[in-house]
Formats: sequence, structure tokens, C-alpha cells
Amino acid sequence: MAESTVDLAGFALATGPSLTRWVFQGREAAMQAACAAVGCTVPDMLGVAQAEGATALRLGPYEVLFLLEPAAAQGVAEAWASALSGLAHSLVEVTARQATLSVGGPRAAEVLGCLSPLDFAPASFAPGTATRTLLDKADGMIWRQAEDRFHLEVWTSFLPYVTAMLKSAAHDTRF
Repeated sequence: MAESTVDLAGFALATGPSLTRWVFQGREAAMQAACAAVGCTVPDMLGVAQAEGATALRLGPYEVLFLLEPAAAQGVAEAWASALSGLAHSLVEVTARQATLSVGGPRAAEVLGCLSPLDFAPASFAPGTATRTLLDKADGMIWRQAEDRFHLEVWTSFLPYVTAMLKSAAHDTRF
């Protein structure tokens, strides 16, 4: 997807980088092996762990979403096959299903709060936290990267809708 940016008075919205996405499900030993294969630790619940070009987002007790930059994605399937051999798990590539939106600026949390029931106060949803949520009527995932910067994962088919709703909320809240 071509990168595009919208800046509305303290709210920036851009399509995100090209990433390979994998959903992993498995118990602790398998989760440790899967994370080690990409060079990161197992994140805490709703937390994030990062390594060179790889991000692991713990979305459930037995679930991790891996976001891999192109260089890190090369050979990862083979690394996982070796690391997870003999361990019960599920590992599914969902790259084509999802797209990334980058949201930032001093009004980012306020605008996201118009679409999601989450409490975006830094004490409630601190940087380094990731979770699933609704974005108006669309399923999504939000990772708070910094106090004023968020990474959103949405299904590709909902991307135009979520983008339009974010722009509308940014416009409506700027006064």
C-alpha cells in the first residue's frame, strides 16, 4: 500500500509500513520458542517485546501477534519450524488480511477515544500496551508506542471505513 499522510491540527494519520504479520497461539513453552526464534522475549499480557525488525504483541494468554519488517521476515518460517518442532501450536500468516495505520500528535488519544471505548489516559493505557478493541464498528488492534503515537492494525477491508471515521473524529474534535 502506498504511504499517505493526513495532518489535521495536532492529529496525524498515515498508512503504516509494509509488514509481515503472523498470529501465534500456544502454551508457554511454545510461546517462548516462537519469540526466541525472532530474537525477542515473551511479552507480558497486553505488552510488547521488540527485537531487530520484529515486534511481538501479547493479545491473550496464549496468543501473540508478530509484526515483522521485510528483513526480519526472511527465513522466519524456517526458524519457527525448527524452534517449534514437537510443540503444540498454531501459527498463521495474516499479512493480506490486515493493514497498518499510524496515528500521532497531541490529539491522537482524544481522536481515538471517539472510536474506541478504551481509556487512553497514559496511566490506564501506557506506552508499550497493545490490545484489541472496536474502532467504531470495525475490529482492530491498538498499540500505544508513545504518549502521542499509536499503531493500529485493522482488517484491510475496513481500512477505508476506519480511515474515514478517524478523519471525521479529528475534524469534529478540533474546536
